[in-house]
Amino acid sequence: MGLLVPVGSLLAEKPAPVTDEGFLAPLRAEAARKHPAAKSAQLKAGAAARDVRAVRLWDDPMVGLMLMGARKEMRMNDGDIRVSLEQPLPRPGLFEASRSKADAMRRAENENARTTSLAAGAMAAKDAIELALADESIRLQGEQIGWMRAMTENARQRAINPDQTSADALRLESELAREEQILEAAKRTRDSIAKRLNLSLGRPLETPWPVLRLPASPLPVRLAAGEVARIGRVNPRVLAMKEMASAAKADTRIADRERLPGVSLAVESSMYSGGDLRSASVGVKVNLPWFNEPSYQARIDAARLRERAATKDTDAVIREIAAEVISATNEVANSAAQARAYSGDVFTKSQEATRTLEASWISSNAPLTDLLEANRLLFSIRLEQRRYIAMQLSALEDLEVLVPTTR
Repeated sequence: MGLLVPVGSLLAEKPAPVTDEGFLAPLRAEAARKHPAAKSAQLKAGAAARDVRAVRLWDDPMVGLMLMGARKEMRMNDGDIRVSLEQPLPRPGLFEASRSKADAMRRAENENARTTSLAAGAMAAKDAIELALADESIRLQGEQIGWMRAMTENARQRAINPDQTSADALRLESELAREEQILEAAKRTRDSIAKRLNLSLGRPLETPWPVLRLPASPLPVRLAAGEVARIGRVNPRVLAMKEMASAAKADTRIADRERLPGVSLAVESSMYSGGDLRSASVGVKVNLPWFNEPSYQARIDAARLRERAATKDTDAVIREIAAEVISATNEVANSAAQARAYSGDVFTKSQEATRTLEASWISSNAPLTDLLEANRLLFSIRLEQRRYIAMQLSALEDLEVLVPTTR
């Protein structure tokens, strides 16, 4: 989301905005491509695709060879070598049900892989947002130090006057030293966040990052009701569970088909080892499943219960995700409202108060403590506005994982 600028001093160049998918989308894709969990999920999806191809319509044929040991006359009459071939026939509907189950499992694994990829991408995007917030904090801290230096110089000039004391100058120098230490700590934090982002992307930890900047204003808010309504259609976890329910339904059909009698074609021939063919026969073999009818019925009943359970599990997950969506949309809306408030009247009035106190202090009509307090409040308001923007972007990443807008 945004543009890049060459790496340099954190305060020398104007930071690049983080405002659109042009910056964050490639990071998400890179993280999803390189994250080990995402790779593992993709391999499982590939294995599930192979499982579909492994479903067979025809069972393997059986070939038999038998040798007879008897008197020569008997072997000559009946033959002493017997060869047999048996081919089971497909049971009606069993192949289609098995293929349907394998297809459902393949689609479920694809959705699971998508869930993992979305989570990995969101993690990298949130790290980038936090890095941008760190850059914003450093920029504001640099401006705070610049203001403090200017006020310190004013205090030193005022101390030259015999009617003035150096107390204000000493106080400002102390405040300046403290702000400089805060800036150094912020820079170290920024380096740590950059390393974490590189780790999320599978890059070398020391890979440099350009200065980033958050949007000036909050992004549009997505309505909770509309997002909740989309869960069943777009959430990959829910879609995966729906496919598992489909697999359970196919399991029920498989159990029902397996209790049908199995039919096999059989061919046998007898020949004499020292001569020609003696006999050949063709027949049909049928197993009798009725003796195990209770077992078959129990399996069918169990499959039906699992099918119903899978449907209820899907409904439960939809309800769980709906709660998360409501929470995320509320976070997005609250952060946007707070960001707008801190960039509106709250900021304007605090800025005016600081400027008034600054002019009054320079003319020796206001104490330094009031000026420092007003300036701290102004700095806090500016930083909080940046934090609320970052919080909204982070909440939007969470929302994108729950209800993706793109496939």
